[in-house]
Amino acid sequence: MKLKLLNGLKSALISAPLNFEFGGVIFKFTAKIKLVPESELKTLTENQGANDNKIVRALLVGWDDFFDDGKDVPFDISTLEEMLAYSGLAARLSVECINAQYRITEKN
Repeated sequence: MKLKLLNGLKSALISAPLNFEFGGVIFKFTAKIKLVPESELKTLTENQGANDNKIVRALLVGWDDFFDDGKDVPFDISTLEEMLAYSGLAARLSVECINAQYRITEKN
């Protein structure tokens, strides 16, 4: 690889602030999304049978500032699986994981 800058992307995480309502419940937290090369993203999204749950499991690797009933909710797979049981939540998280791959932050 010629560009040394790109080495830093191999372990990069995207912070994506989320604030949405689903079924009358407000979900507000900062998602930690794994940055992947276009080829990996294409594999995740274009394979026949690709679904939202699979995309979220592959790309959502954590979260911050997620509170439930005033208590911090640490990221773990069992909590994520509880959320993925609802197709609307899975779809919203999947869209955010994909969109985050294309979001560029402008520096001053």
